[in-house]
Amino acid sequence: MEKQFLIVGQGIAGSLLAYEMYKAGMNFTIISNPEIKKASDVAAGMYNPMVFKRLTKSWMVDQILPVMTNSYQKLEEELGEQFLFPMDIIKPLVEDEGKMWEKRIFDGDFSEYMEEKNERGLFSGLKNFSVFGKVTKSGHVNLARLLSKLRDFFKDKGLLIESNFEYKDLGFINGNITWQGITARTIVFCEGYHAAKNPYFKNIAFKPTKGELLEIECEGLPENNIINKNLFVLPVGNHRFKVGATYDWKDQNEEVTAEAKTDLLSRLDKIIDIPYTVHNHWAGVRPTISDRRPVLGVHPQHSGIAIFNGLGTKGVMLAPYFAREMVQFLLFKSYPLDKEVDIRRFY
Repeated sequence: MEKQFLIVGQGIAGSLLAYEMYKAGMNFTIISNPEIKKASDVAAGMYNPMVFKRLTKSWMVDQILPVMTNSYQKLEEELGEQFLFPMDIIKPLVEDEGKMWEKRIFDGDFSEYMEEKNERGLFSGLKNFSVFGKVTKSGHVNLARLLSKLRDFFKDKGLLIESNFEYKDLGFINGNITWQGITARTIVFCEGYHAAKNPYFKNIAFKPTKGELLEIECEGLPENNIINKNLFVLPVGNHRFKVGATYDWKDQNEEVTAEAKTDLLSRLDKIIDIPYTVHNHWAGVRPTISDRRPVLGVHPQHSGIAIFNGLGTKGVMLAPYFAREMVQFLLFKSYPLDKEVDIRRFY
């Protein structure tokens, strides 16, 4: 069987890359082991145009956000289900933060994403914060549901093989890639944090980050906004909220920990003053790179081996834009990738 491309992995990167290939009429097969956990399966799926730590715009947000919105809306039309849920972020502010917020509001570069401070009252269920900022053009994507629907979509079209991929099964014949009877021109690795063990990409400075989050049930918290104050509280319907997240660069497993749960609940108790019940606790490992940028391109010594990875904590926002970039690059090798994401920065 001859294929133009093989894609290894069906997380957010592999799924959106495959969908862009499908729209472009490219010939491909996805290889994905459904038993391997993906960070995308447990991620909250939140997107935020701001970086609160420095109160700056998220990297490339002006270019990325319109593509993101368009891509998820097209997927909703294709798959007949809503995945994109726009929702403002409400941020309680202390005095110094309030001053910086005011400064940013009057900066035309930020006004598209921020609204003036609100001092007219408290939001229900929150502790006694007197000032709140609002971020617009934010929200969340139901990633687990989207990836499940895309898995069914690709399976129905005969474009997905559910199988474990082992590097030793990869072969090279007459300039092509072979795997279990399939011949392809190029293989694209979209393995998430597992790529840190890929023998072809040892030069890439992977820095996987474990994250844990909770799901709580709480009547009384606002369900039309995301709350963000040292953690996020994201409404998902029926008085349920995802609460997260932690960042651990040492522990690289997918097991939940009591320490992370205690940490999250401690932070949650500092911002809300009504009772809640914890229903779920998840853990995943984000595919992050040391310079916090995605990695795209073809291996400098193996022209048939490519990578699309490193979407990290901003995967929901970054994946649609860079999936399109990767497709253009694979179709036209002369297509210039941004130097900040090009794999060649590691070689």
